[in-house]
Amino acid sequence: MAAVALAGRTAEVPAGAGDVRELLTRTERDRADALRSAADRDDFVAAHALVRLCAARLLRRPARSLTLVQSCDECDRPHGRPHLAEAPGIGVSLTHTRGWVAAAAAHGPVGVDLEADDDHGPMNWNVAERACGPAELAGLRAHPDPRRAFLRQWVRKESLVKVGAAALDDLGRIDLPPLGTGTSRWRDWRLTDWSAPGVVGCVAAREPVSLRTLSAGL
Repeated sequence: MAAVALAGRTAEVPAGAGDVRELLTRTERDRADALRSAADRDDFVAAHALVRLCAARLLRRPARSLTLVQSCDECDRPHGRPHLAEAPGIGVSLTHTRGWVAAAAAHGPVGVDLEADDDHGPMNWNVAERACGPAELAGLRAHPDPRRAFLRQWVRKESLVKVGAAALDDLGRIDLPPLGTGTSRWRDWRLTDWSAPGVVGCVAAREPVSLRTLSAGL
């Protein structure tokens, strides 16, 4: 079975799955409640619920039976790379940004990243030059919308960081394949792009990814 990924607007998660806050552990609910912004709290809850819904589809078991655990190697706070207590061999990943959420579950490592694309300011070439390789920069300079193209490259690289295939300090040394639609390959990783007005995203996994947008229903 392919990896499972779901992505869409934050409000679409409870609209399709009901009171998703009940899926979270006490620790997760406390973390959500500690956030100052109501929008940030909604994004957090939706993303943490959505990753369970992805894993539930992959494992063919109820989402309520899955416990998401996050731990940090450097401190005792409950954050860091997530995993499932009941299925430690299953890879899971989640992300959220300003009213958008995405999550994924796979039989091996998986990483998902989103970036909001609602800022229509000028392209920041200083950031691009630190994060992109020579071929990527050439492609950005020739692109009719370099700022959005850079965001698409950024989420592809962030998804690789989340699976441990790249490091933030080394992004400029990685030249990914040219942007297209659907899935591209980098080494033995499949990069599945997703975009909509106002957001871009990507899932990295070694296996094929079945990506569904929440507007199509949960």
